[in-house]
Amino acid sequence: MTRVPGTLRYLFVTALVAMLTFGSIAAISAQDATPESATTSIEKAALITPSSITNLGWDQQGADGLTAAAATLGIEALIQENGGYDDITPALKDLADDGAGLIICHASGYQTTCPDFAASEGVPVAVIENPNAIGDLVADIETQAQEVAYLAGVLAGLSTTTGTVGVVVSGEPPTWNYMTVGFAEGLQASNPDANLIYSVIGEAAYDDAAGAKRVTEQQLAAGVDIVFGMGDGASFGMIEAIREHNEANADTPAWFIDVIGDKSADYSDVLLTSVLFDYSGVYEQIIANVGTPDFGQVYTMNVENGGVRLLDLPESVPQDVQDQVAAAQDEIIAGTVTVSAIGDAEGLQTKLSELGYS
Repeated sequence: MTRVPGTLRYLFVTALVAMLTFGSIAAISAQDATPESATTSIEKAALITPSSITNLGWDQQGADGLTAAAATLGIEALIQENGGYDDITPALKDLADDGAGLIICHASGYQTTCPDFAASEGVPVAVIENPNAIGDLVADIETQAQEVAYLAGVLAGLSTTTGTVGVVVSGEPPTWNYMTVGFAEGLQASNPDANLIYSVIGEAAYDDAAGAKRVTEQQLAAGVDIVFGMGDGASFGMIEAIREHNEANADTPAWFIDVIGDKSADYSDVLLTSVLFDYSGVYEQIIANVGTPDFGQVYTMNVENGGVRLLDLPESVPQDVQDQVAAAQDEIIAGTVTVSAIGDAEGLQTKLSELGYS
């Protein structure tokens, strides 16, 4: 059988499957999905992602989430990494031939290909942020990351010494747009006098580390001392630019706020925090709902259900700043703070202009 480029890794997991079935829950956290409360009608679930599952970012967090969900449910996980952004239909067919009863399409670039495949082949799929596609064979995952990005913006506003912070993105997919808006609103709430510079590396420049480094260098030269970077592989170019800047400016270092993974083990010298996505709970719910009327719905990850959160802040962050970030989180959960959910690029630009940012 012919494979697309990339390694198809089979993660074999055995565990007892419990007897009760989940009810339909649109927003669910990892803590809510347990072996005692879930079972599934499928034996294998698959995930396809565009890049390496060891990249400490988007791809790895998706793969880790399915691995954990499969372990909980006692099924086999099929992980197809390095799927790229060209036509992934051959890879989807391979996963279906290998027995996948569900394929999670872990990229906004797969929003239309996967529903088309589900319709033609009858294999259930889950897509990222395409709620218009939901149906009997299509589930949608909404990462309401604007809320956690708001917290990152609060942190940046309280931490900047130059009064200028930056957002560098590797494209303008809905996920990045949600987070950019949330970050901008959090920045304004905590430091209305701060300036924000917004830069796009290019269209779908997710792995363009060289372009990311160049754009980040431009922001640093403009006085930015905190960079909120959304780039997948491109993030490493942002980190390199900040490291080099700090070597030349040891008394006035810049900091990096990352998505979507934990790079603290290797990059603690520049990492202020990161947005973390825990997909395990939502994957468990989607898998449990395969073959039921509850499958084709929108599944939401947010701050309240623990699907998204900030990486623990380093000890160097003053306690009063940590307390203010925690208070902002409590306000979001209580509903006293509502963060705008804007997923389109035009709406993003409009909101930035309303907030007075470039």
